[in-house]
This record gives sequence, C-alpha cells and structure tokens, in this order.
Amino acid sequence: MKKTASKPITPVPQSVWLDTDIGDDTDDIFALALILASPELNLTGVSTVFGETDARARLAQTLLKLHARDNVPVFAGCGHPLLGNGRMDILPNGPMVREPIAQGACALPKYKLPTLPKTHAVEAMARLIRSNPGQMIPVAIGPLTNIATLILEDPKIVKKIPRLVVMGGEFKKCMWEWNIHCDPQSAACVVESDLPIDFIPWAIGMTCTVSTVQLNQLFASRTRTGRLLTRAVKLWRKAKPRLHHMPHLFDPMAVAVLLHPEWFEWQRGRVSVSFAPASFAHTQFTPDPQGPHRIARQVKKSVAVRTVWDRILAL
Repeated sequence: MKKTASKPITPVPQSVWLDTDIGDDTDDIFALALILASPELNLTGVSTVFGETDARARLAQTLLKLHARDNVPVFAGCGHPLLGNGRMDILPNGPMVREPIAQGACALPKYKLPTLPKTHAVEAMARLIRSNPGQMIPVAIGPLTNIATLILEDPKIVKKIPRLVVMGGEFKKCMWEWNIHCDPQSAACVVESDLPIDFIPWAIGMTCTVSTVQLNQLFASRTRTGRLLTRAVKLWRKAKPRLHHMPHLFDPMAVAVLLHPEWFEWQRGRVSVSFAPASFAHTQFTPDPQGPHRIARQVKKSVAVRTVWDRILAL
C-alpha cells in the first residue's frame, strides 16, 4: 500500500489580550505593532487603562485600522486608580480627565474609526475569558487597574487564565517602577491572587534600547505604519524633552515572552508590593521554586532587540 506523506502540523496561534496605557511612551504602540507583525499570536482584544482611556483606545484603533484589523475590538477601561477617590472604584470606572496623551495627534478622527463599544473593558475581557477558559493570555503593559478589577469582580476567574504577562516592577534596584507606582493597590491585588505571572521588570526594558541606526531606519520608512510610529516617537520626544530620547523596548519585551521565552533567564518565586513609607510601591521578590511568579533576570538583548525591531519595521 502506498503511503501518503503526512502534512506538517501548523501551530495554532496563541490567543492574547493586550491591556495597555498606549499613548504616552513609545513602547506601548511598538508592542501593539509587534503583535500585529507576529503570526504566532492571535489578538483577541485590546483594553486601555489609566487616565484618558477613550483617547488611548482611539490610538489603538488607528494602528489596527492601518492593518485592516479593525475587527479586533478595543475597549476603554479604568481611568482612575483603584483607590483614586479615597474609596474602592471597582465599576464603573471610566476615563479620568488629565493632561492629553502625548501621541493623541496620531489617532485618526473619530468618524474614521469604529464607534467605541459601551461595554467596559473589564466586562469585555471577563466575557472572553469565561467563554474560552484556559485559552487566552492577557499581556498587561500599563497600570494593573483593569486586571485587579477583573479579579475583584470575580475572584474565581483566575482559574480560567493560564498565565498573565506583566511589564512592571523592578527587582535589582531599590526604586519604584511606573506601572506599579500608578496603582500599587491594584498591583498588590493582582500579585496576591496566586495567578501565574511572568514579569518583565524595568531593568530588562532599559537593557533593550533601540540604537540610533535602528531608529533612523524607522524614520526613513515610507509605509503608513512607519510614518505613524515615527510621528509617535517625535511626539513622545516633544512631550518629554528631559528624557533620554532613544526608545526602550519595555513593553515589546513582554510580548516577546510569548514569542521567544528562550531569550530570557527566569527565576521563580513570589512578588509583593511594599506600602512602607520608605519603599512605597516598590516591588519585592522572594525566591520560591513553587511560587506562582517568574521574573526575568537576564535577556539576550542583541538578538531580542534586533529581531523585535526587524519585525516592527516589516509592517
């Protein structure tokens, strides 16, 4: 009997949900671009967090529309910290009026974008997780208010999430990191839930810095995405003139965890959030081989930056 050649098995793309404070620093929009450039990932939804969440959502919609991916739903989420008004704001917790996001001018006008759903981001995320238990990995690259609210609304939902990837915290230096500092109560709620979490800390992002040559490659791009990302970088530089102006790939490294986990050296244990006056909002780590958390200690920065940047430029 003649044998027929077996067809190679095509891996099923990993379903992900991006929870982001896109619109200020450049790394969020780069992270979304990396997901769109990665056939290994299936983007099931985007939620925005912190401050002007509706404006952030329109920026995310703009990048999706450029790639004919405006079928991916985008939801505005929690704008206020969990205890922002001196009480626990679970739901509703909508946009917080503050200074306009730095990259707001990159967004298309409202009439060119899908109408933002009235459904709150946390509710939308919860529905998808419940309907696809154990299938979708949230990637949280902003303050953890949406994730904390999700858990507070339904503590049992953590059993339906295979793991969470977080860009946040710092474990080498005695310092607070921005995403944790913006809502430390939410961060504490998330880490105390026993949800499996992979952390990309501040030090990893600082290591993964775009070079002048690489940035000039972006600026020379004539694609619609290249022009959008170039404008985002220039608006970020204008809004934050005192910062070192070479983009760091904090948030894209959180996405890279799902693409190339072998780039990272991990340590397992338990993360906690300090509320002591001298170390308020600092993250602390206790090694434990049975702990629910992993923190990235090292990264193969050369290959990571080169591969991630080349994918973004190819959009």
